[in-house]
Amino acid sequence: MRIVGSLVRLLPRNSWNLQAERLAHALAKVPLKKRGVDGFLPENYLDNKAVLLYFSAGWCGSCKFLTPKVKKFYDAVKDDKTLEIVWISKDKEADHQIEYYEKNLPAWPYVPFGDENIMKLTKQYKTEVIPALKLINANGDVVNDRARADIEAAIKANPMDTYQKWKKLLGL
Repeated sequence: MRIVGSLVRLLPRNSWNLQAERLAHALAKVPLKKRGVDGFLPENYLDNKAVLLYFSAGWCGSCKFLTPKVKKFYDAVKDDKTLEIVWISKDKEADHQIEYYEKNLPAWPYVPFGDENIMKLTKQYKTEVIPALKLINANGDVVNDRARADIEAAIKANPMDTYQKWKKLLGL
């Protein structure tokens, strides 16, 4: 331990900030809102959490079919308090986004309608079809692009087993 402390003291003070920035979640700069929270969530909100990106829309029939399954999975594992499902809406109007969120989704973080990050994330995660679910690590890398199939299988068996496997993939 003394060696590590000595090495840290040798580092320039500004390199500590670089290290802290590197540890921030890849979505830290994406503005997120959540029901029950005024304004935007803090940038560190997703730190040390499993993040599942859920691309969907209120007008999408397949999304309306999948959403209850995602909710059921979430409800089964939410007591662990380390899963965050970030909803990225492909709705075409702000009112439609909010209406779908309020009526159909738990208080999951979401990217507000019209924010440029919706398009950026859609492109970054090569989401050409919705609904889509992507489990990402803190660097923003997809660690499981079969999350939809995992969830559909898990709700018939044991969601917590699937979630524990995800946490292991993420090092949580």
